[in-house]
Amino acid sequence: MILQMEYCHTVQLDSGIDYRKRALPAAGKLYYLTSEADVEAVMDKLFDELAQKQNDLTRPRILKVQGRELWLNKACGTIADCTFEELCERPLGASDYLELSKNFDTVILRNIPQFTLSKRSQARRFITLIDTLYDFKVRLICSASAPLSSLFLHQPHDSELEQNRIMMDDLGLSQDSAGLSMFTGEEEIFAFQRTISRLTEMQTEQYWNEGDRSAL
Repeated sequence: MILQMEYCHTVQLDSGIDYRKRALPAAGKLYYLTSEADVEAVMDKLFDELAQKQNDLTRPRILKVQGRELWLNKACGTIADCTFEELCERPLGASDYLELSKNFDTVILRNIPQFTLSKRSQARRFITLIDTLYDFKVRLICSASAPLSSLFLHQPHDSELEQNRIMMDDLGLSQDSAGLSMFTGEEEIFAFQRTISRLTEMQTEQYWNEGDRSAL
């Protein structure tokens, strides 16, 4: 039987509201661009609001990691306020991020750069950091120099192509080897796509609520 349009009511199911991001905590926003006005002041305010709920003082914190010390400049209770330089420019690894995730349920991460293949080491640390925070349901507020969709640029610059060519010559490899993942960054690109997906999920209300350890 064919339904006639004059006997039917058209219902619009797309409300235009992304319900995954409804009623987010604090300022209702968890991902900031460093180019936004007063973004550092906004991040400071978010930290202060979260710290008020902690039974602790804002102070530096030292975590013990396999006989080493991981120094954090600013923390309060289960809230850590870190810069990208602190967590990803230093030679840290999965064990450091694991200890961070065990001690803190909320991390503020400031000044994430836009990644290119020249920042491959930092990108790998960042991927490992986000994977670990995600696995432990650690809540994340961050500021970055680019939107999520363009945070990782996989198109090599001329200088990077020249570095790859020199490396290939040193290794005695032919130009046919140019497609290897170590030169194209394919491995990082795949991992970063997963990271972007996780960062998107980490901005949702459901993820934020699941990361609340106060009720544990």
